[in-house]
Amino acid sequence: MRRAIGAERKAVCFECYKADARRQRAFEAAATVNTGSAERFQFGLPFEAVDRGRLDRLKAEREAARQQLRVGAGRFVDKRRRAQIAARHALLQLGTGLRARGIHAAELQLPESWLPFVVGGR
Repeated sequence: MRRAIGAERKAVCFECYKADARRQRAFEAAATVNTGSAERFQFGLPFEAVDRGRLDRLKAEREAARQQLRVGAGRFVDKRRRAQIAARHALLQLGTGLRARGIHAAELQLPESWLPFVVGGR
């Protein structure tokens, strides 16, 4: 264990002395490690080549799945999600403007349907 300069020294057993010396060497070694060196990343090289055929097939399958989700009632899901995001951004801007003017959102009389957005906001 490192002691402050001028601190009273106590007798320690040999095992404790060795453990302290190992810990001190480990700290010194950790301080000199270059974490951004090329040698540190060599263990992962060479990288496997990208299987372009499989990648293209996976992209096509994902796009087909997305197209399938847009059929029927699913076509409105993306529009609803985008509308919810736009509403959230509008409420955040409104909240920022109100805070700048010193008005608390609790003082406003907002429609009850806005409650999930106002309460769920940041």
